[in-house]
Amino acid sequence: MTEDLWIEGPDDLTLEPTSRGRGRASNSARHIGCPLSWFVQVFPVLRGKNELAVALYLYRLRTIQRSRTVRVSNVRLLTELGIDRFAKYRALRRLAAAGIITLKRPSAGRSLEVIFKRKRGSRTA
Repeated sequence: MTEDLWIEGPDDLTLEPTSRGRGRASNSARHIGCPLSWFVQVFPVLRGKNELAVALYLYRLRTIQRSRTVRVSNVRLLTELGIDRFAKYRALRRLAAAGIITLKRPSAGRSLEVIFKRKRGSRTA
């Protein structure tokens, strides 16, 4: 059964044009689940796969909520990714120390607020 995984042949990962006109992403897209620039910025700061997963999760929340400020729930990280609060706090501390994000502690019982720093040269809204 596992031997079938190693049979040479075409893979299913090639993106061909679809009926909607979408096709292969250009090299300039530079997106791997998050912009490559975000990955390059956070990768050297973080230690381990859980911390990197937290950073990618943060970026996903930012994109979905269309906001520079997001809340990161311990419960959601644990249930969705199996990442405990200690890994979350380590990642957030490292990202804040590197100046990538700012942390804001809300009132008791609320999730930490993460504020993404603006890139240099970006518009102010």
